[in-house]
Amino acid sequence: MKNINLNRKKYIGLCVLCSLVMLFTGCKDDTKIPSEFFPEQFFVVETGHELNIDTKSSFDIIINASSSWEASTNVSWCHLEKSLFSGRDTLTVAVDANRGTEERCCYIKINTFFKDNPVIDSVLVIQPVNTLPALEVSPMGDREVFYKGTEFDLNVLYNYGVDFRIDYLAGGEGWIKTTPASFEDSEAVIEVPMHVTVEPNMEGTENREADLIFVNRQDQNVCKIHITQNFPIPAILGFSDDFQTATTTGQPYVKDGWTFQSNPNGTLLFKQFNNSAQALLINGSTTSRAEGFAIFPVFNIADMQNKVFSYTWGAGNKNPALDGDVFQLVGSLDYEGDAFSAHWEIIQDLTNTAEAPAISLPNKKVEVNLGTSKFANEKRVYLALRYVGGGHAYRFDNLKIGDIE
Repeated sequence: MKNINLNRKKYIGLCVLCSLVMLFTGCKDDTKIPSEFFPEQFFVVETGHELNIDTKSSFDIIINASSSWEASTNVSWCHLEKSLFSGRDTLTVAVDANRGTEERCCYIKINTFFKDNPVIDSVLVIQPVNTLPALEVSPMGDREVFYKGTEFDLNVLYNYGVDFRIDYLAGGEGWIKTTPASFEDSEAVIEVPMHVTVEPNMEGTENREADLIFVNRQDQNVCKIHITQNFPIPAILGFSDDFQTATTTGQPYVKDGWTFQSNPNGTLLFKQFNNSAQALLINGSTTSRAEGFAIFPVFNIADMQNKVFSYTWGAGNKNPALDGDVFQLVGSLDYEGDAFSAHWEIIQDLTNTAEAPAISLPNKKVEVNLGTSKFANEKRVYLALRYVGGGHAYRFDNLKIGDIE
């Protein structure tokens, strides 16, 4: 009986061992798995392996594959819309016009991701010389020009000649100069730089408008750039605000004569204050730093009788100004609507440097003598309050600038 039990145990052990061997070795033999469990590998370029694209500006390649696939090319005149695809999909390729003297070609390479047998294929793209009329002006786009004038450059690519003109629509004529003023004929495609000068509109009382018109003589294709130039807002001698229109606390302050800009864009630094007094609340966030400008109208400081900037203020919270935090009165001669691209000179540092500011309503008066600043004799100066920092706060009231009764 004992020998029988030993033999039975040996038999069972042998069966277990065989099972393990089959599990770890026999199952790797794919020939023992039915073929229907393996997906069929296929790859078809439905649009063919050679494409003559003639003068088209783009073309499509349709691929049908049982895996994902990737497209690429090594030439700069073909621009793939995207590079990775899956299954049956369409590759769209934009192409630059062939304005050379000879036909050119390239390969669009296709690489599949089959696990055991990846397929690499390609499509030959043939592009003949494009002899159609050409006219490309770059950079395109309408332009808004500040009243002080500007200069800019254009590139004009063309063949068969270009008729160029300036159509003046408002504000008189002759305030735009171009070099060259006309273009020579050329059957071959050439690229000519053009320099454009928009003269200052310092004495103007209305916006000026004009169109730069380029017309290809062969097919009458037109490129147009619209130019608008503003006129200088008259400089003023005085400005004041008692902030009596502030109806709540923490909402944006909006009133004629003020322009507010901040970085990051949309950060609210100049706000209404209405809590036992009506004033301007100036502060940022204790969790992030920001920079902002409260910009006044343009001033004629030279002709001011009372060259004084004055206001009253009180601390808005107990947060001290940290290193780099500032509150300043600044001036600019080149501000053109974007405070962050203008050059600002500090007229007076107004930063509250108290380590533990005492919160109060606006009760401390500040006067800044504009007559001793570098802008004392300027007839067009933009003044602004510049705030940089996080949580230091100012309650700002009773603003008076210049000749105010």
